[in-house]
Amino acid sequence: MKLELVAHTPNVETMIATSMLTTTSGAQPSTLYDRLLNKPEKVREVVSRAEVQHGNILEHNRLVWMLEATGDEVLEATLDTRFLTFTRLGETRWLVSGNLRAVVEYAQSRKTPLTDALVASVKAVAPNIHGFLEDKKR
Repeated sequence: MKLELVAHTPNVETMIATSMLTTTSGAQPSTLYDRLLNKPEKVREVVSRAEVQHGNILEHNRLVWMLEATGDEVLEATLDTRFLTFTRLGETRWLVSGNLRAVVEYAQSRKTPLTDALVASVKAVAPNIHGFLEDKKR
């Protein structure tokens, strides 16, 4: 099985931080987002406080992967999680789409080669969430 992240919403953790701050701030979400874009340290601080069991903050993004896997491996994954979408592109090539909440919930519910690959793939776009998932594995 091989998985590669091929596309994602820009500034995933900035979106998560915006979602978190929207509930406690009187500012418009777009204003918060614009402010946070220039403050990566603030994004890191806010996201590090995230309680990922409140998954709705993790839904404001889209991640797309290219997956090389057998039909049986994909069938197992589709039975395990209903929030990732699998589209067959060829015999063993699949386009997978979902959001960070789907990755977190799937990774917390099962340990498979696919969940390990999904968690590893989000490190570049959501390093704080990735860190949380890695800590949970220990």
